[in-house]
Amino acid sequence: MSLLMIVELLIVLVALWVGARYGSLALGAISGIGLAVLVFCFQLKPSTPPTDVIYIIIAAVTCAGMLQASGGMDWMIQIAEKILRKHPDRITLLAPFTTFFLTVLVGTGHVVYTLMPIICDIALKKGIRPERPCGIASIASQIGITCSPIAAAVVAFSAISADYGFHVTNVQIIMVTIPACICGILAAVAYSWNRGLDLDKDPKFQAKLKDPVQRAYIWWRQHYHW
Repeated sequence: MSLLMIVELLIVLVALWVGARYGSLALGAISGIGLAVLVFCFQLKPSTPPTDVIYIIIAAVTCAGMLQASGGMDWMIQIAEKILRKHPDRITLLAPFTTFFLTVLVGTGHVVYTLMPIICDIALKKGIRPERPCGIASIASQIGITCSPIAAAVVAFSAISADYGFHVTNVQIIMVTIPACICGILAAVAYSWNRGLDLDKDPKFQAKLKDPVQRAYIWWRQHYHW
């Protein structure tokens, strides 16, 4: 690798690092500045806009919006909540698989925002550390994107592979990603099953319960009907 390529790589990494420190909007703006430096200072030729991926994202967002407007998203969330509340003792196992399959069906990982308070509420009621199911559920909702045939990531991978002579379909991709992600989720569940102390044995949590303000804030979720 030449010195020039190392400098170009450093510009990309610095732009990403600075943008990540100031938030999502800054990430796009500063990344654009880094791109301008590479194009005008280093005379690099920009590639063509990823129009296919953009159209796919528009289609997926439109589909998710129609699902939300028609009440389908709420119906799916209600089914997921019933499954979780029916088996509260297994919340650490069921929570990540619930968010994972919702992402696979919907094509976006944002469904986790609605389920996270429900998962936390069930865990608190059973005395389970909320970080056990919540941490895995958040990750599972994101890796589910690689297993959704309507997700932009899967379609983009298929298109990029075709450009390099590897013609694979969305079905072939998810036949690999779904088993791999399920194995990964099971491994994460095994790691987190006994992660940390149970709430009734955690001295820091019990100390917070002695504070009336903290206690009211923590247990308020138990009396809130989602």
